[in-house]
Amino acid sequence: MPNKTIVVEGNAESRKSVLQAYYARYLTEVRGVSDASVKKYINALKNISQKLKAKDIVEADIYEIMDLNELFNARKVLLEDPDFVLLDTRGNRMYSAGLNHYCRFASGDGFMTESTADPVAIVKRMDIPIDPENPRIVSRIEWNRSNILREQALSFANYACEINRDHKSFVAENTQKAYMEGHHAIPMNNQPQFNQSLDIYANIVCLCPICHRRIHHGLRADRISMMNMLYEKRAERLANSGIRLSKDEFIQYAL
Repeated sequence: MPNKTIVVEGNAESRKSVLQAYYARYLTEVRGVSDASVKKYINALKNISQKLKAKDIVEADIYEIMDLNELFNARKVLLEDPDFVLLDTRGNRMYSAGLNHYCRFASGDGFMTESTADPVAIVKRMDIPIDPENPRIVSRIEWNRSNILREQALSFANYACEINRDHKSFVAENTQKAYMEGHHAIPMNNQPQFNQSLDIYANIVCLCPICHRRIHHGLRADRISMMNMLYEKRAERLANSGIRLSKDEFIQYAL
């Protein structure tokens, strides 16, 4: 199939960021924050985004930061800025509270606790339809993928392959856990065909390196078998996220 030229139209501010939508949901579903406070924290991040933009840390807003370490570095810069500290003090610490809550969300804090036997039961409450973000244009059309969401998806699966939990992998230095990879069950290059974002919890699967390579490059029959398994695991959650597909449609997109 030849490559298609995609013309991206519309104001970037006309759609909520995927991370912003999930952050708001996290505040209510995981943290138990009131709707009024959610609005305050979201507005706080709007002001914080302007501060980060003025410092050339972001182009538009904090939600474009896709790496956890970069997010923590941005917070450090703000908390050491006298002007921000003064603004935060006058605002009764609302700005730092909103920022800290966002960093907790990005870190997956609250999803995994000692009293939570099944973290997926919590993350299922996060499954809602979300408008896709505009793609960024580089040498080709490429849709945004959040490293934060990917790392959280691996954590939710307890760093075990979702094709076969008995599959072994080496221990990764950065997590001190079995090395796993995040796989979009419906590949991101299909985003133009969907009204909802594909870079979402329900579509990100934890796979061992062998299964990840296999689902991309293995024998067609083996790949279809793996996709059948993933469909059974994720069809309901995808539907809850606004992506309703039959098994045949799912496999067609996944291939």
